[in-house]
Amino acid sequence: MTKIKQIAIIGLLLTFTACNNNSKQSFNDHLTKANKYLVTCDFENGLKEFELAKQIEPQNAEIYYSIGQTYFLLSDFKNAIDNYDKAIKLNPKYTFAYYSRGLTKSFNGDNLGGQEDITKAIELKPDFIFALFQRATFKNSQGNTQGAIDDLSLILKYKHDFVNGYYYRGLFYGLNKEYEKAIVDLSKAIELKTDRTNTYVYRGAYEYSLGQKDKACEDFYKARELGDTTSIEYIKKYCLEQDKYK
Repeated sequence: MTKIKQIAIIGLLLTFTACNNNSKQSFNDHLTKANKYLVTCDFENGLKEFELAKQIEPQNAEIYYSIGQTYFLLSDFKNAIDNYDKAIKLNPKYTFAYYSRGLTKSFNGDNLGGQEDITKAIELKPDFIFALFQRATFKNSQGNTQGAIDDLSLILKYKHDFVNGYYYRGLFYGLNKEYEKAIVDLSKAIELKTDRTNTYVYRGAYEYSLGQKDKACEDFYKARELGDTTSIEYIKKYCLEQDKYK
């Protein structure tokens, strides 16, 4: 199961909790059953329970959102989008519905439509880390590296210890040939215990670009020590042990 789908399940469980507090017992019963099905990844039976709950409260935006999320988990993107549409119609300020619809549109090939929804979610919730990260990824894929950097900078304004924010902003600075800024960010990612061994490789490459050969080779060796095989080519090309790897 992908990380995005795992996040979707967590979001659904939180939504159910919110609904349970103020709903009728029969409505709650269907949500409780849906919870149990979700935990075991039985999405089809979970969907049936949501549909039954919808019959009891047909004007409940959270139910349509939950149905949309479940269709997403079933990779039925058309029905997912249809239900997000209904949730947003009932609640035009439903931040997570915009975000989820945006992700689903992107999965379904509508990248521009997806990013419009992601941006709407950010307008409603400026510190929405997942939405900002998604938009940054999209901007970079479209060649808007500076736009991606700007979104990652917003993330780091709200969440100072977001290791992937530093990692990717460092890479994007590198793409812009802003090597000193790239090194600062990758160093911060290492300080925060990133599990990406290639962080040392990238930092070493940027250090080498700035004429810092000794530091670069230290990083290439460290990456090799941590099991990163791409570092060996850098060592062969730039460092003292190159003859050893011929």
